[in-house]
Amino acid sequence: MEEKQTIIVLAEDGTEKEAEVLTVFNMKSTGKDYILYTLNEPDENDMVRIYASILVEKDGTYSFEVIESDEEWVQVKDVMKQMAKA
Repeated sequence: MEEKQTIIVLAEDGTEKEAEVLTVFNMKSTGKDYILYTLNEPDENDMVRIYASILVEKDGTYSFEVIESDEEWVQVKDVMKQMAKA
């Protein structure tokens, strides 16, 4: 069984939370790296909520950026759909 990879993310309220990394991937069309992760919390439909961000590495430190482009969101959602089918 594969060991889960976890990271610490800073929540909107400033608290640190442990998140499970689902996948990290590069999109050739944008040249950017993306991360899909979860805090294993249920949404309003009792499904596990998944978060997506642009993953930026600078001097060995990683940070997240908001995905603002509709085109990027479409491609990220396609990756999520492929993962759900697997």
